[in-house]
Amino acid sequence: MRDDGAQTRAKIRDAAHIEFAAHGLAGARVDRIAKAAGANVQRIYAYYSDKHGLFTACVLDAVADLDRAIGDDVDDVVTLAARMFDHISADAHNLRILTWARLEIEDDLRTIIAASERDPLRRVRELTQAGRIDPRWAPQDVFALLISFCEAWHVVPIPTEPTAADHARRRELVLRLAAHLVPDASV
Repeated sequence: MRDDGAQTRAKIRDAAHIEFAAHGLAGARVDRIAKAAGANVQRIYAYYSDKHGLFTACVLDAVADLDRAIGDDVDDVVTLAARMFDHISADAHNLRILTWARLEIEDDLRTIIAASERDPLRRVRELTQAGRIDPRWAPQDVFALLISFCEAWHVVPIPTEPTAADHARRRELVLRLAAHLVPDASV
């Protein structure tokens, strides 16, 4: 049975996600991605033109995954925060890829996400326009704050492995903080 390219492309993306999450754009090696995917380097360049193109594809995958995790049916900021927290807690590769993107391609990142079909920031904009987030707070600031809340324990070294109780407590803390973003929330 002939591979129509879709399977090879998926294997390349899977291997690239792992490689970029571990090493970022600068440290990733296309030859390691090709070996892990069972593909050749020329095939990667045929699909993505260069390493930066493949990294951009992985960044867009990470953004789209977050957007899908948030969902289209979010009607309040606490639910949005809960879905963000759950997704970020469950998916370290995407978090690492987005962290590398912020470090290595920060200037291009806004343009890349703006050109994407998936933009999780639109959910915050929608909630703000619907009056479900205090209008004093800019949607991009709310989004940045929520992401920061959700990934805090992944970016700050903590000496012990978290327990299920730690995870539940952290999730509750994020949700309580998010609740203060609604109109007329007492601070």
